[in-house]
Amino acid sequence: MNLQQLRYLVATADSGSISGAARAHLVSQPVVSRALHRLEKEYGVLLFRKSGRRLVLTDVGDAVVSAARRALEALDDVERTARRLAAGTELVVVATPTNSALLSPIVTTFVKHHPGTALRLRRASDMDEVFRMVSVGDADLGFGDLLDRSDHSSAHVEPIWRAQVVVVSPLGTILPPEVPLIALAQSRLVLPPHGSRRRQMINEVMVSAGASTPTPAIATEERSAWLTSAQQGIGSFLSYQAVASDFDGVELRSLDPPLWISVGFIQRSEGLSDEGLELLRLARDCQLPTGCELL
Repeated sequence: MNLQQLRYLVATADSGSISGAARAHLVSQPVVSRALHRLEKEYGVLLFRKSGRRLVLTDVGDAVVSAARRALEALDDVERTARRLAAGTELVVVATPTNSALLSPIVTTFVKHHPGTALRLRRASDMDEVFRMVSVGDADLGFGDLLDRSDHSSAHVEPIWRAQVVVVSPLGTILPPEVPLIALAQSRLVLPPHGSRRRQMINEVMVSAGASTPTPAIATEERSAWLTSAQQGIGSFLSYQAVASDFDGVELRSLDPPLWISVGFIQRSEGLSDEGLELLRLARDCQLPTGCELL
C-alpha cells in the first residue's frame, strides 16, 4: 500500500468512477485502475462493485475508505503545517460532504487568485460539527446550510446563496414533474436517521405543507447509500440540484412549491483574517453552482 493508492481510492469513492478519479489526479484511467487492482489483490478484498454506470463501495470498501480518509487527512495536516510555517498563511474551511460540492467553485476561484495562501479543506459529519469546529478554533470558516442555528450563538453566519432542493427518484417513478409535498410524503423515501437535524427539517417542511410526517423506506446518514437506493429502485430522496445534476440512473424533479435552502459561511464572532474576508468576497463573484441564486 502507498499514499497514491489511497488518494486514488478516495477519489474513486467520491466520484463513483475510475474516469472521475483519473481526471481529479490528472492521470490516465489505467493508472488508477491498476493501483486499485493492486490494492485489492494485496489485501484480498473487493472494494467496489458496479451499480448501473457508477462504482459503489462494498461494506469492506466503505471501512477502508473511511480509514484512508483519516490517514490522508493526517498527512495533509503535516504538509499544511509545514507549508503554513514556511509561507506564514493558512486558511482552514470545513464543510459536510454534501455541502462540499457547493463549495467547489469558491475554492477554485480562491486558489486561482491567491496561490500563496495554503487553503485546507476539512470534512465534518454534519452541520453541528461544522459549527463546533469553527467555535473552538479548529477551522477559520465553516460552509453549509444555514437552517435554524440559534443554539450556536458563539458563531456568526454569512448567507451568500439560496440552493434549490430537488427530488431524486428511481427511473420510472410515478410522480408529477413538480412534486407537491403531500404526494412526496406518501411515496417511498430514503431519509436521514430519526433525531438528526436534517430529518427534523424535512419533517417540519412536510407538516407545514399539510402533509403527514413521512415514514422512510430506509433511514441512513450515509450519502452514497441514498443514491444507491434510488438507482436500485428503493425510494426517492432530497438533494441540492447542484449536487444531483451529476447523478446517473435517476430522475430529478422540482418541488411544488419550490424549496430553497440558504447556504453560506460560519465564522467566529471575533472576526476573520484578510484571507478569510477575501474568500467571502470571492464567493459572491464566482460562477454559481446549478440551481443556486445569490441572496
